[in-house]
Amino acid sequence: MHWHGLYQIGTPDMDGAVGATQCAIPAGGNFTYIFKADPPGTAWYHGHMLEQYTDGLFGPLIIRRQFEPNREQYDTEQLLMVSDWYNYIARGKLTSWYLSSNNPDGIEPLPDATVVNGKFTKSLLIPATRSSRIRFRVINAASLSMYKVSIDGLPLHIIELDQQDMVPYNVSSFVINVAQRVSFYIDLRELDSIYSQLGISSTNSIFIRFEAMTDMYPVDILNYIPPYAIQRYAYPTFFNPLYLAILSLDLTNSIPIYEPRDPAPTLPTVNLHSDTNMLAARPFNQSNYVIPNATHYLNLVVKFALDNTGINRGYMNDVTYAFQGNFTRVKPTLIVGIKPVKKEPLLHQMATRPNTLGLPSPRIQAGSPLPTIQNDGYGNYLIPYGAVVDIFINNTDGGEHPFHLHGSSFWIISTSEYAAAENLYRQAYIKRDVVSVPGGGWAKIRFVADNPGAWMFHCHIEWHMAAGLMLTFIVSPIQLLAQGYTISNSQLDLCNAA
Repeated sequence: MHWHGLYQIGTPDMDGAVGATQCAIPAGGNFTYIFKADPPGTAWYHGHMLEQYTDGLFGPLIIRRQFEPNREQYDTEQLLMVSDWYNYIARGKLTSWYLSSNNPDGIEPLPDATVVNGKFTKSLLIPATRSSRIRFRVINAASLSMYKVSIDGLPLHIIELDQQDMVPYNVSSFVINVAQRVSFYIDLRELDSIYSQLGISSTNSIFIRFEAMTDMYPVDILNYIPPYAIQRYAYPTFFNPLYLAILSLDLTNSIPIYEPRDPAPTLPTVNLHSDTNMLAARPFNQSNYVIPNATHYLNLVVKFALDNTGINRGYMNDVTYAFQGNFTRVKPTLIVGIKPVKKEPLLHQMATRPNTLGLPSPRIQAGSPLPTIQNDGYGNYLIPYGAVVDIFINNTDGGEHPFHLHGSSFWIISTSEYAAAENLYRQAYIKRDVVSVPGGGWAKIRFVADNPGAWMFHCHIEWHMAAGLMLTFIVSPIQLLAQGYTISNSQLDLCNAA
């Protein structure tokens, strides 16, 4: 079980990434995770083996402080956890079709519906009053979908991104990609007067909208019938990209009477739809905000291509990852050094032979004034302790990819959509643990490798993880042992049962 957003400082074996930090918990078995809940904020947990979280193995994890930043801005709070709904089990029919030669274009299984807090559209009702001030914690637990979020007639005051507190700023809507979290508050006293003047909210309720971004899907999802689908009806039922929750202003279960297909009105006093990667978002506490200069560099080229069996796989720097799920694919020729061994996760290999892993060290290369982090051929990258690494993610694929880093967060320096941000916000870059990399574009991020361990970095679209779009940063095996790490008996028991 992966505890998404937690750094696991001092407990690298509690990250829950099968193949990297532990062996899988066997069927009928158990394992107790013990760790410090840090950093505070809106986190979540999910299975990190195969496609478990697509099939429902996930939930919220809210870490609170005694004194919350921006606490004076709201009175109550609500959780909104949005996810894809599939009519079929992922591990069976969906994955076997997706990763097969019958799907050479790599079309991801498309969701059949959207659910929020486990409820389908128009079935989630949230009580409020016309003077309520509510904080909403939004978690995108989807396997594929990216959403635009808005509430009819209300500005959204964003105060948190991926467990990083923000100076409040206002938007009409925002986009949240897979695995990202956004907190905002609303003040019902700011409800646009049009909803009263025209009588369209006479039922005393308004819609909360989650609109799936259809350009994330590789085909026309509004008219697509997947080849694995069984037609149970005389006509096809197609995906509706607009999910509607109901904010009830008089504590009843009334449904808004205005037409939900109409777009939410644009509010004149706030910014339009905003990319929460960087525009307008500034860290809450900038007085202690020191952003170090980079000491190392890594260029990652993202692509999808057919392997020698005709299966469409994900590649970073021409390597498709093969460790997930207690090692599911073995390459024919093993190199000397760190290896994808079923009963020996990478973290265990770091502890048992820290000096003989055979991983290449960073070196100076043409085109970069900084030492470049090297790949061992299996998607493992050795990073020195304390290195400040700039990662340039070059996305040659046409789709947008949400990349997540385990064990740390990172500064978003710039993206291809906002290249000027690198100079505009030099001492105020925001930190996240998921960056949305534009299709056919790039993102530049920076992190400090001060947490020894085996930390995965991957696209968080579940199908792309299954296709191999991931890697592992091996951060300082020597420092790992110097800090006292040893392989616990409970960890060994998991591997012996594998």
